[in-house]
Amino acid sequence: MARDTDRSTTSPDAAADRLRNRLLYVIAAAALIWLLRETYTVLMPITTALLLALGVWPLVVSIRDRMPRRLGWLGALAGVLSVVGILAIFFAGIGYAGRRVYSLALEVGPLLRERLDHLPFDMPDIIADGPDPNHQALATGGDIASSALTVLNITATTAGTIILILFLMLLMLTEAGNWNAKVRSLVKGDGDTRWHVIARSVGSKFRAYFTTRLLLGVISGALYVGFLLLFGVEYAVLWGLLTVLLNFIPNVGSIISGTLPTIYVFVTRDIGTALIIGAGLLVIEQTIGNFVDPKLMGRRLAISPLVVLVALVFWTLLWGFVGALLAVPLTVLVTVVMAHFERFKPAALLLTDREDIDALDDYRTPD
Repeated sequence: MARDTDRSTTSPDAAADRLRNRLLYVIAAAALIWLLRETYTVLMPITTALLLALGVWPLVVSIRDRMPRRLGWLGALAGVLSVVGILAIFFAGIGYAGRRVYSLALEVGPLLRERLDHLPFDMPDIIADGPDPNHQALATGGDIASSALTVLNITATTAGTIILILFLMLLMLTEAGNWNAKVRSLVKGDGDTRWHVIARSVGSKFRAYFTTRLLLGVISGALYVGFLLLFGVEYAVLWGLLTVLLNFIPNVGSIISGTLPTIYVFVTRDIGTALIIGAGLLVIEQTIGNFVDPKLMGRRLAISPLVVLVALVFWTLLWGFVGALLAVPLTVLVTVVMAHFERFKPAALLLTDREDIDALDDYRTPD
C-alpha cells in the first residue's frame, strides 16, 4: 500500500501538476510586476499615502482624543501638516544642495578633465569636449526654452503628485473610523485583530525606519563635516547636508555622498589627499553601516541586507527615484503582511534576518 502511495506521488501526473503550479507562480509574479509598473500613477500615491498615514497615526489619535468630537478632524489635519513640514525641509535641502553641486560641477569640470588627462593611465572620456566652434553653441535660445519647459513640467508633475498624496492621506486619516467599523463588520474574530496588528506593526516599523535613517544621516553628516574640516576641504557643510539627505536611499546614497567630496578634493588638491579623504569617508560609512546602524535599527526592522539591496534595485526599476525612497518601507509592508499568514511565513522569513519561525512571530508584532 505504501508503495502504491509512493508511486502516486511520483507519477507523471503528479510531476506535471507540480510543474504547472510552478509555471503559474512564475506567470503570476510576472503579471504582478507588470501591473505594478503599468499602474504606477495610481498605486504609488495610494501606497505612499497609506504608509504616511500609518506613520503619523499615533499623533493623529493623540490630538483627536483631546478634542471634542466635532473637532476630531484636527488630528488628521495635524498629521498631514507634520508631513508637509518634513517634505518642505527635505525639498528645501535638496534644492539648495542641488544648486550648489551644479554650480560646483560647472566650475571644476574643466579642471577635472585636465586632471584626468595627466593621470599615468588612460581613463574613459566621461567629459564632453564641448560644442564644436564651427557649429552653433548648445546654449541657444531654443535649448534654454526647452530646458525650462522640461524643468517646469517636472516641477508641476512632482507638485501635483505630492498634493494628491497629501489629499489621499487626509481622507484616509479622516475616514479611518468608518473603515475600522467596516473591517470589523466584514472580518470577524481573529481576522479583525490581525489587520489591526498589521497596521500598527507597519506604522511602527515605518516610523523606526524614518527616524533611524534621519539619525544615522545626521551622525554621518556631522562626522563627514568634522573630518573634511580637518583637511581644510571647502564646502564641508554642503557635503554633510548631502550625506543627511542621501542617507534615505539605502546603500547607493552613502556611495554618492562619499564620492562627490572625494572627486572635489581630487580636482582642487592632489590625488594623494583625495585618496586619504576617500579612505576616511569610507571608514566612517562602514563604521556607521556595520556597527551603529544594526544597533539602532535592531529588531524593529530586521530586513536582510541582501534583501534591502535587491529591493532597492527592484523598486527603483519599477518606480524610479520614488521607488528608491520607498524600497525599504514597501519591503517591510510586504514582509509584515506575509508574516501574519501561515502560508506565506516561509517567504517572510527569507526576507528578514531571523533564523526561525518563532523569531519571525516576535518580529511581526508592533514594538
